[in-house]
Amino acid sequence: MPRFIDLKQGFAQIVTDPHCLAKVLLGGFLLINPFLLALIPTYAAGLADPNAAVGWVQQVFPYILAFNVLTFWFPLGFTYEVLRRARSGKGRQLPDWSFSVLPRYAYEGSVKLIIAITTLLLPVGVYMGAVYGLFFHLLGLPMSLMAMFVQPIMLFVIPFCGVACCRWLDGAGVLDCAFNYAENIRLFKLGWKDYLIASTFLIGVNSVTTAFYYTIPFGAVFGLCLVDTWFGPIYAETVATAAPVAQPKAERVLETSKV
Repeated sequence: MPRFIDLKQGFAQIVTDPHCLAKVLLGGFLLINPFLLALIPTYAAGLADPNAAVGWVQQVFPYILAFNVLTFWFPLGFTYEVLRRARSGKGRQLPDWSFSVLPRYAYEGSVKLIIAITTLLLPVGVYMGAVYGLFFHLLGLPMSLMAMFVQPIMLFVIPFCGVACCRWLDGAGVLDCAFNYAENIRLFKLGWKDYLIASTFLIGVNSVTTAFYYTIPFGAVFGLCLVDTWFGPIYAETVATAAPVAQPKAERVLETSKV
């Protein structure tokens, strides 16, 4: 009996790209600068205790952070293109990096961030606030355990955000995708079992790929590409059986660059 066929195919579509490693490494570097990660512990220690501050770290850190703010839009747009290709079934799964596509990546990265604020970050914030009130404030658990409570809500909001992002690809407005919870929930429910299986697998993969701290940005980009490879077909198959959706947007799948 064949096992995990869809999961294996998702991995294969990513890792069989001859430039997979380079694309993921570049995307990870632009998403979260590894130098920023390296300096965060020292910078945070300096904020907590001025006597422990390292002068050059305090001076350099804001500039690296500013650079990161300017670059993290591009990998968000890169992964949006991955989702578009998975949704449409057209093009090689991992798009290329080139200067010509950066404006589009930046634009679509901003769209993805707007959608993620209300469909992913806001629900996580509300949930973690409730967790803090019940388990830490009322029941007295130590704050060191707080991170343990994040994964259950991520199981649901990752595919919920993915559905909202797919709606934008189908022509819905960005604010409608971000705030129309009723429609997002309706479409999520059409394939909720498959979405949750993919999300569960992603959480497991990310727990491995981000386990060494400095691998966080690269594991995040790989995980986003992987889960979008699964979410796209799930969404396409489920909406085909639902009520008609808006016409697809004019943006086409990016052609493979010559670079």
